[in-house]
Amino acid sequence: MQARRLRLAVSLACGLVLLTIAGGTTLLLDRLRDTARTTAVQLVQRAARVAEGTVNRHFLSIDGTLAGLPQVLGQIARDGTVDRGAASRMLRDLNFQNLNFRDLIILRADGRPWASALAGSRNRTSPIDPARLAEARNTGTAVISGPVRNAQTGEWTLFFLRSLDLPGIEPLVTAAEVPVALLATMLSPLGEVPGLRLSVERADAQLLASLPHDETQIGRPLSRSAASLPQDGAAAEIPGRIATVPVFAAARPMLYRDILVVASLETGAAYATYEQDRRRLLIVALGSACLIGALGLALNLALRQRERIEAERAAARSVLESAIESLPDGLVMFDAEDRLVICNQRYRDFYAVSAPFIVPGARFEDIIREGARRGQYPQAGDDIEGFVAEIKAWHRGDYPSIERLLPDGRWVLVTERSTPGGGTVGIRTDITALKHAMADLAQARDAAAATTEAKSRFLARMSHELRTPLNGVLGLAQVLARDPALSGAQRSQAETLEAAGRHLVAVANDVLDLAKVEAGRLELRLAPVDLAALLRDCATLVRPAADDKSVVVALELAADLPRTLETDQTRMRQMVLNLLSNAVKFTPDGGRVELAAGPLGAADADGPVPLRIEVRDTGPGVPEAQRRAIFGDFVQLDRGKAGGTGLGLAIAAGIAEQMGGRIGCEANIRSPGGQGATFWVELALRPAAAAMPARPAPAAGPRRALNVLVADDVPANLAVARALLESAGHRVHCVADGALAVRAVQEAPEDMAFDVVLMDVMMPNLDGMEATRLIRTLPGPAARVPILAVTASAFTEDIAACREAGMDAHLAKPIEREALIAALGRLTGDAPPPDAAPPPPAAGSFDHIALLSRRAGAALVVPGLDPEAARSLAGEFVREMREAAAQLAGTEADLPDHMIPAAHRLAGAAATLGAMRLTAAARQFQAEARRLPPEAMLQLRGVLLEIAADSIAALEVPAGEPPEAEVAVAG
Repeated sequence: MQARRLRLAVSLACGLVLLTIAGGTTLLLDRLRDTARTTAVQLVQRAARVAEGTVNRHFLSIDGTLAGLPQVLGQIARDGTVDRGAASRMLRDLNFQNLNFRDLIILRADGRPWASALAGSRNRTSPIDPARLAEARNTGTAVISGPVRNAQTGEWTLFFLRSLDLPGIEPLVTAAEVPVALLATMLSPLGEVPGLRLSVERADAQLLASLPHDETQIGRPLSRSAASLPQDGAAAEIPGRIATVPVFAAARPMLYRDILVVASLETGAAYATYEQDRRRLLIVALGSACLIGALGLALNLALRQRERIEAERAAARSVLESAIESLPDGLVMFDAEDRLVICNQRYRDFYAVSAPFIVPGARFEDIIREGARRGQYPQAGDDIEGFVAEIKAWHRGDYPSIERLLPDGRWVLVTERSTPGGGTVGIRTDITALKHAMADLAQARDAAAATTEAKSRFLARMSHELRTPLNGVLGLAQVLARDPALSGAQRSQAETLEAAGRHLVAVANDVLDLAKVEAGRLELRLAPVDLAALLRDCATLVRPAADDKSVVVALELAADLPRTLETDQTRMRQMVLNLLSNAVKFTPDGGRVELAAGPLGAADADGPVPLRIEVRDTGPGVPEAQRRAIFGDFVQLDRGKAGGTGLGLAIAAGIAEQMGGRIGCEANIRSPGGQGATFWVELALRPAAAAMPARPAPAAGPRRALNVLVADDVPANLAVARALLESAGHRVHCVADGALAVRAVQEAPEDMAFDVVLMDVMMPNLDGMEATRLIRTLPGPAARVPILAVTASAFTEDIAACREAGMDAHLAKPIEREALIAALGRLTGDAPPPDAAPPPPAAGSFDHIALLSRRAGAALVVPGLDPEAARSLAGEFVREMREAAAQLAGTEADLPDHMIPAAHRLAGAAATLGAMRLTAAARQFQAEARRLPPEAMLQLRGVLLEIAADSIAALEVPAGEPPEAEVAVAG
């Protein structure tokens, strides 16, 4: 009831205030309007009075000049008469001295000029109204005529007329021409008030002049005569006479008959300030009313809410207490004096030992102290008071949560936070299960880290152990394959051995790359790369393997593919080649492999370009359930005898991830037969400026013979290094460990000092690292001898360790002869210019190689076939050579990529038939066609075709009796 009465009182008070605001606003608006009207009336009356005085003074000045004209002209009379020329000169002088009129004219009774100040007025008829002219002559007073337009200037003009009597001259009338604009100029200081108009009118409402000037009304009668206004100058509100809006107007008669000055002010301008004040006042009043209304409504709502709150408070208290008791965590609250306010049963369960002291009103430090004395806190120790002080400081300090061990073995997470009132609220969460899970996870993490580390060590060790024997196998195979004393069959077998060794090296490299990917140590060396050229190179590299299966390799590059992008060229080529090789491997004979690339969308300014590279094949495809698994390590699908290690896709996935991209597999929807797979890679690469071609280095002279020291503890490796180096014309000295290497460098005579040292890293007694450090401390030039690390340890950190020890370069085992020779050239300054392409060989440059590995007419021997079968196949191989030569000759000169497959066909058939010179020329063309200038490439093609013609002619010699010894040719 009391709340209802209070709401009624508030409503009545608000209504009273609103009525007061409405009444006060109305009274104030009336007063403001009366003030605006009074101000306007006073302004109009004052303006009319001032305008009347100004115009009268001007008119009197003109009238005075006309009235004194007889006396002025009488002074120039001669013999009782006035000469017209002398009169005109006198008028001109007066006109120059007076600015109140434009011209002075003396008129005859018929209106013709007798004399004038301006020469132009003497020869034209005056526009003055004859009636006004007669009135001026008859009355003898000043008469105002006009307004009329001046025939010369086009301006509106008034004429002041007064009769003139001169001795010996007929009756005359003087006229002063006054431009209407001159009157407006005189009145302009009064017309600066917006909406104010000043006008000079006749009693018959004809408008003589006005400010502002109104061209359309000058000289015309207005809608209402000013004579109807009070003649005492009082203002009155009347309808507009020029414009249609109502005005306040006041009229005052002038000294001249029937001429009045009128001042008028538009009511809109008069009430403009009032309207602004009215709007502001209404806005303020309306805002005040809304505010009062909102306040009253808010008070009523607040009172209603208060009733509702009071009704709900008791229920909320019981609900809160029930909720606190239902919490799975312990909850406790202390007031500003650190006395217990409330806690739930869960809290008491956690602190069962202290439960008897956990009662409302108990002090926090007393509860902690009694609990510590009774063993509630195992971490308290003997210094109970110190423990209590420490816990109390933490309790009041808003520190991060802490973990506590309870006597029963449970762990709780203790959280304390201050309340705005100075108290604290605490939460106790049971984290026993979480602690156990964290312990299990830590144990599993340590086990996984140990497993990963062991795997990395195993892979590195295996890579090292594989490379060490492979160094001997591949090195000796390279030396053997280049032995000119070998027959064709023996060279083919040596090349097969070398190819097998290189395959094992590729497997070891895959293992090494996989280890880098898994360890996250795969480094990217970003540089500007011509992506289209890289993709074309990749397609060219897999075409020979594809041609063996009659698989078509097609390249589809989008027209808007950016030319130069920033990426790691080696890793990009490795990833694309892995995908292409995988596609060619699983595509059946006569199938098709497509390499496509293009942007996914437009790139932001200076932002990365999203690209998608696809490799599509027409093979058996990949089941949807296995499309993610195939990117795992050593994963292969059961697809027959395709071979491989199952690492290619895993390495490609690692490279894509390292580049910040994605890789995946899906069905090849473009395959005509509905089969096949599409492997795709999506990358975001930044555009880059095209790399500037390197400046050609000066041509290097002939390579000199080097004095090389080789340090390795494996005899096979020493033999390989000696064979490779001596075949290149170098002198070799071998030692078996690092100590012997240091001694050899130190004791070498000055004329036999070593030009370079090939240093193994892992050797007994003194390893290669320490040996290098000791060499760098030797006196004299010996300390600066170039040292090339030759080791099976090929990880990035291994290379960095070699350089840190003082080695100049690194070469991974097994040793490639070309890589070794190039590394020696770089270290000793004998390297050929990097950008200089070797001159194309002439036809005679292959003369040192036998045309055939058997005598002309000798029987062809193919291992595994009887002589008859070999002879029957010879014709097929010769036909293959002829077709390949025709294909090479018919290819356009600007398509070297199309010539390489034909050269590959020539090399394969020639090697089978023992055409050694053709085999060497075809392989050289395969290796150099793309990088040679067009002229040099065409010259090399001509050499190759000439050798092919000679070889085919020699092979077509009919076979005679078998020779005493037959030379086998590898098929």
